[in-house]
Amino acid sequence: MKNLFFILAVVVLTSSSAQTSFKTFYTENNQDADLSLGLNTSFIANFISNDNEDIKELVKKSKHTRIMVFSDDWEYTNSKFNKFIKRSKYDKLMKIREDNDNVTVYILEQKELIKEIVVQISTGDELVLLGLKTNLTYDDLARILNNNDISFN
Repeated sequence: MKNLFFILAVVVLTSSSAQTSFKTFYTENNQDADLSLGLNTSFIANFISNDNEDIKELVKKSKHTRIMVFSDDWEYTNSKFNKFIKRSKYDKLMKIREDNDNVTVYILEQKELIKEIVVQISTGDELVLLGLKTNLTYDDLARILNNNDISFN
């Protein structure tokens, strides 16, 4: 019986650590950020114009947003973030590079839903991390990208 309990405990602990959310990184590093902000997305919806239906749809299917900005020692935090991404189950959706600016979008999928979107923006002198807790399907994401003339070539 003890062996069964031990095996069950190991399975639960390993499965929960495999799906690490951005909230974990945010909690561990927000004190080092120049700006850290966590908002309920229903609050953000009040500031979006009615012309942006796709963004409103994204916000409607989202729960929480976390934003972090680092300027001092941003390279070290960027390194820590990259290690966090590697040991988590995030998939890289896209990466855009232009001069010193890099934008990378990661998604965390669970049961065929996109549960989190994390955006990493580095500009050469600062790092911005944006985490968005969602309940999007891939069809929702495709519709938002298509309606905003974003394509992957």
